[in-house]
Amino acid sequence: MLWSCQYQALPGVRPGELARRFLRQHDAGTNRPAQLRGWYAYASGTAGVVLVEADTPKEVAAIVAPYSHLVGWQVEAAVEVNYNQTLEELRRDAQKAAQDDAMAGLPPAAAMAR
Repeated sequence: MLWSCQYQALPGVRPGELARRFLRQHDAGTNRPAQLRGWYAYASGTAGVVLVEADTPKEVAAIVAPYSHLVGWQVEAAVEVNYNQTLEELRRDAQKAAQDDAMAGLPPAAAMAR
């Protein structure tokens, strides 16, 4: 599963502190670079997003926890969406909703306003 791990340095934390922690964790082997699918930093150097491939939240926690006193994390599971498949599902759902509204006696204009 892919996890989006957005981070923002806590107040007073400088880029150099983050750099030193990164190097220390790398040398300790806890960054798990084989599981990182992308790392995007913002221009400030103190915020960004890391994409992590992991089977469990516990695996993700093992990667982000060593940084938690320097940065705040927002971690979410990311689910891949197939654009064309989603488009067709939404078209079917909209058509079914329109049919349900018609069966309920709602005029088309009222259904469109919802």
